[in-house]
Formats: sequence, C-alpha cells, structure tokens
Amino acid sequence: MTLRESLPQDIMDLLKAGGVDDQQIEIALPSDIDERGRFGQEWLVVGGGQVWVFSRNGHGAMPLHSVPLEHIESAETRAQVSNVQLEVMVGGRPIPLLRYSNAAAARFGRAAKAIETLSQGHPLAAATSDDDYDRRRCKSCGRVLLDGSTICPRCLKKGHIIRRLFYMARPYWGQMVLIFVLLVSGVTVDLFPPYLTKTLIDQVLKSGPGTHPEWLAYLVGGMLGLQLIRIVITVSTNRNTTSVSTRFTFDLREQMFERLQQLSLRFHDRNSVGRLITRISQDTEELTGFLGQMGTFALNIMMIIGIGAVLFVMNPHLGLFILVPGPLVMLATYKFWQFIRPKFNRYWYARWRINSALSASLSGIRVVKAFAQEERETRRFGQRNRQLLKVRLDVDYSWATFYPLVSFVFGLGGLLVWYVGGREVLGGTITLGTLIAFINYLGMFYGPLSSLTQISQSLNRFLTAAQRILEILDQEPEIAESEHPVEIKRLQGEIEFDHVSFGYDPYNLVLRDVSFRVKPGEFLGVVGHSGAGKTTVVNLLCRFYDATDGVIRLDGINIQDIRQADLRSQIGLVLQEPFLFRGTLADNIAYSKPDATREEIIRAAKAANAHDFIVRRPEGYDTVVGEYGAGLSGGEKQRISIARAILHDPRILILDEATSSVDTETERQIQEALNTLVKGRTTIAIAHRLSTLANADRILVIQRGRLMESGTPAELMRMRGIFYRFVQTQTQLGMMEKDRQVAEILLANA
Repeated sequence: MTLRESLPQDIMDLLKAGGVDDQQIEIALPSDIDERGRFGQEWLVVGGGQVWVFSRNGHGAMPLHSVPLEHIESAETRAQVSNVQLEVMVGGRPIPLLRYSNAAAARFGRAAKAIETLSQGHPLAAATSDDDYDRRRCKSCGRVLLDGSTICPRCLKKGHIIRRLFYMARPYWGQMVLIFVLLVSGVTVDLFPPYLTKTLIDQVLKSGPGTHPEWLAYLVGGMLGLQLIRIVITVSTNRNTTSVSTRFTFDLREQMFERLQQLSLRFHDRNSVGRLITRISQDTEELTGFLGQMGTFALNIMMIIGIGAVLFVMNPHLGLFILVPGPLVMLATYKFWQFIRPKFNRYWYARWRINSALSASLSGIRVVKAFAQEERETRRFGQRNRQLLKVRLDVDYSWATFYPLVSFVFGLGGLLVWYVGGREVLGGTITLGTLIAFINYLGMFYGPLSSLTQISQSLNRFLTAAQRILEILDQEPEIAESEHPVEIKRLQGEIEFDHVSFGYDPYNLVLRDVSFRVKPGEFLGVVGHSGAGKTTVVNLLCRFYDATDGVIRLDGINIQDIRQADLRSQIGLVLQEPFLFRGTLADNIAYSKPDATREEIIRAAKAANAHDFIVRRPEGYDTVVGEYGAGLSGGEKQRISIARAILHDPRILILDEATSSVDTETERQIQEALNTLVKGRTTIAIAHRLSTLANADRILVIQRGRLMESGTPAELMRMRGIFYRFVQTQTQLGMMEKDRQVAEILLANA
C-alpha cells in the first residue's frame, strides 16, 4: 500500500507556486471526509519540509493547513464518534489536520508514523505490503478474505490439501497399505458371483445337452463361501478404516489445540472463541466422516475398473451402451461441484457465526440476566439460526434435486442394456445367462458410479473443513522464540524500557517512546487514565506482544532473546478480574505449580488471607467452583488469585488493579496479602487506589501513551503536576478511608 498517489493538477500548481516540485513530495493521500465531517475530499501532502492539507470543493484546491516538519513533535490518529482524525503535536499542543473514515484508517495510520519519522530527520523506509489491508485480500486474485482467514477459497489448491493430509498421516501408512490390499481382495471376490450365476443358468438350470445338473450344489456352495469371505474382508476393512480415520483426526485435534496454545494473543484477539471451537470440534468431525468414507470411495473406483473390464470381455458391444450415461453424469457432476462449493463456504461461515453468538451469550449469561436481555439474545440467536437454516437448506435442496436426476440417467442406461441385450438373446447372439450376469454386473457398475457423484458433496465438506484446519496449523506465532534463546533460571528483577513504542494496531500507537528503569526489588506504581497505556506496559513485559519500536530488557538482556518459558515462569500476574477454572479451590491455587503439595497450597492460601474462608466451607480446599469462579465473591476470587501468585514465587510481580473493585474490609485483607507477596520481589502495581501506591518506591504517570512524570510520591507532589492533581481529585471523591488518609498525608507533605 503506497503513501504516494497522483495529485490533482490544481494542487500540484499550488505546490509549485510554493517552490515544491514533484520529486520532493513523499506523502500524498486523499481523505474521504471534509473539514465539516461530510463526505468529501481533502489531500494530505508532505514534502519539502512541510505538511499541507488541501481542500477540493469543486471550485479548485485551497490550502487549509501548513505545518513545518521540524516543529512537529509527534503525529497520531484519534478515533472520533463516526470517523478518525489525524493530528500533530506542535509546542505541546495538538493540531488537527484532517478527518477520514475507518476504511482509510490503515493508510493514514501509516502516514502518521511516516510524518513522525520525517520530523525526526530520518528517511522513509521502502514501502511494503505488510499491512492489514493487504492481509485481508488474496494476493493472487485480490478477493476480500472473510472471517480473518488468510486462505482464499477460490485460489485454494485442492490437490495440495490432500497431499498435505496424506503426508501428515504417515504414521498410519502401514495400515493404509493393508486397507488397500483388503479392498483389492474384496473387489476380486465381488466379481465372481455374477459369473457363477451365468454358469448356474446356462450350465445347470437350462435343460438340454451340455448341462451339468450335478454342479448345483457346488455352485451354490461356492456362492456361500464367497459371501463368508466377503464378510471377513468387509469387517477387517471397516475396522482398519475406522481406526485410521478416527485416530488421525484425534491427532489433528491435539495438534490444533497445541498450536492455539502457541499462538500469540494478537491471534486470539482477532478470532472469536466460538470460531476456534468450531474448528477444533466440528471441522475435525467432518474430517473423520470423510476419511471414513475414503475406503468406500476407493472400493467404488476399483469396482468400476474391475467390472468395466469384465463387461467388455463378456460382450464389447453391450459394454459400449453401458458407457453412454457416463460422460453426461461426469460433466454434470463437475458443473454441480462448481455450483455448490460456494454454498458450502457460506454454510461453514454461518455455522461458526452461530457458535460464536452462542459462546458469547452463554459466557456473559450473568450480564444478560442482570439487564433482562434474554429476549434480545434469543432474537439475536434466532437470527443467526435462521441464517444457518437458509444456507443449509440451500445446500440440501440443491443436492436433493441433483441426485435423483443422476439416478434417472443411470436408469435410462440400464433400460438401454435390457433392450439391446434382450434383442441379442432373442436373436441367439448371447445366452440368457450372459444377459442376466451382464445385468448383475451393470447394477454393480452403476451403483459405485452413482456413489462417485455423491462424493462431490463429501469432498466439498472435506476440503472446506481441511482448509480451515490447515489454516490453524499453518499459523506462525507472532511472538517467536529466539534462534539462540538465553536461559535464565533466576532473574534478579531489573527491568528497563528503552524508548519503547507499541500499538495493537501498528499504525495507532498506544505507547509512545516510553523509557524507565526498575531496580531489583523496587516497588513501582503506575497511574493514569483509562486507555492511557498502563496495561499495555504489562502486556509487553510479559511478552504477550512485541514492542513496535525500542527495546525491553530484563537484567540487561533483551526480552526477545530470553527463553519464553524462563521469562513467564518468573513473572507473577494478579489481574483486576481474576480467572478461575472449573475445579477445586486447591487445583486453582496450584495452577501455577501443578506439582505443589497440599502443605504448600495451604501455606500460600494463608499468606493470601484465603485460608479462613476456604476452611469454613464444608469441603474446604476440595470445594468445586464453577467457570470463572462462580460461587465465590469478588474478594474471595482475588485472594485465590493472589495465593496462586504466591505459590508461583515469581521474581517479578505485576498487580493490575488488584484491589480496585472490592469493599473496605476485603481491600484490607487483600492489601495485607499483597504486602506479604511483594517482599523481596520487583513489583509493578497499576492502580487507581492510593492505598495500593502508599508503599511505592517510585510512581510513573502515563498519559495518552507517554510517560509524563516519574519519581517518588513526595517528588511528584512537589512537582504539582498530573499526579498532584490526581491526588487532589481523589480527596474530593467518595473514597475509602485508607485512600483518603494517604491522600491527606501526601497533600500535607507537598
């Protein structure tokens, strides 16, 4: 995606009049909203050391803004009610330049970053296509990819999918060879009964010379023996096919779950839980069903080849009439494949959407009931369900119409053979036994051929499911392990942010050029308004995401060079909303250390002030809680979370609003537990509560992604800046007593 488009001539004339030629222009982008917020066009132009915004209102171009690049301190995008605004900071004051819709957000986000680069005197890097816009489109055909997919169904190489799966099934190749041998044996056995029937009619049941009535018992006995052999072969084939298909798809399911555990949070941010559940559960089941049919598919192919050869040997003339429906059916099947495949894609899309809606509604059932929105959720689910019904009926109706037509064409072929063969029997050209055997073979021939027309439906479902499975397995983790990771068994706890910038959207930064250092064992407080970037600091420190610019170091080592297992095993995280799994309280505490003894679990619970409320329950530590800790109060869940962190024994502790939403008594108990937890550890506490920050060695104040103030509480109060105003505001609000006392002490010493 280029940042330079062809400028209208009227704007070029204005630029040339100002001494700027075409070679000096580095950025030229049109917006789609004018200065009054209506649909229109303005142009952002950067070149010759200036940033211009031109308006085009149908009467020629007119300059709206002109800002020297050297005066620009930063450039950023800011979301408005119905659009996005690009603004630059000059002298500490934001200057809005122009507005645009969300459709142009990625391009202007890149432009903002480019303006910052140019304002710092650095040249622009070569343009790349590695952005969200290009990732949302197929690189081959330009088609928009739905559902966050990176694979285009239109350009998908079906043979490649089958080869991939076949290679992945290599542990089962031995069993697959056995299945093939059994299938060949089964086809061979199936070819004998019609021939024995011919012999029975022509040589035993027919009166006259050359007959052998004494063969009756032998021929019937032979048919019985063939049926017994066929049963043994069929059972063996089915059991081996079921074993291969089921075990293979179970392996795939485990590989998918393992891959999901490895993928970064950015991937999970982009994909709903319902969508991922659909892929792991239902898509793999579709794969199981198809692989189970592969034996039948292979058998049908062999039957068609074997029976076709026998028919032409028996009577080449009649064999030609058998082939009459074949080309018509094959052509119709191919056309039907092209017709129904998009319908299957729509069906899969509707299915994951209903699973996503179901997951969201059931996960938030407390909120639904709290606001009496059951009827609304029922309507929403009903709408998704009706959409699924519509696309499913579209698929089923199409197939229900196609298959009877195919059966009719095959039926015409059978009638043609009856007519031509009957005339030959009456003319004495062939025997009645030959015709009967031919008709039996004909049924065996058309049956598999008819089944092959149905394989298009199964193959469509299979390819769609396999595509979605391989898409997960082929995802590469964005947070990759270093090629030569540094193993650190015990961190000292020194943290350094060195000019770190980051944005969840790479063109809309959340943190901007943040630098600070935390000494081992230091208690660092972080304050700021919601959305200022405080939690982003935590996400980067835990390496849930990698910084866009700058370096984060632990004990002087780049965090990207440290082995991820070593890093996260030494960081403890206590969240504002702790997550508890369905299971016992002991299991939830021991989640950070699965091999912990009961004594260690109890010791951690006592340190977290959780032991007393646990033992008051009838089942104590074996009390089972529901999902998200259902059955516990907010304070109890928080203390379980703190006990889990204590048991983890981290070198670096992160408290993310750990006491922001509890009552006074619970807050006191949690604070006592935290005082125990922070001893001897490097601690970063994100908080709005002054009581949490009372013991902080230093406090960072972050505003709009920038580090605005840093120092001890006393130093920040003497600065009478943002933190001072924050404390003043706290004294005017209905705070808890502990917070009020801390605020009054800070103000008194300011």
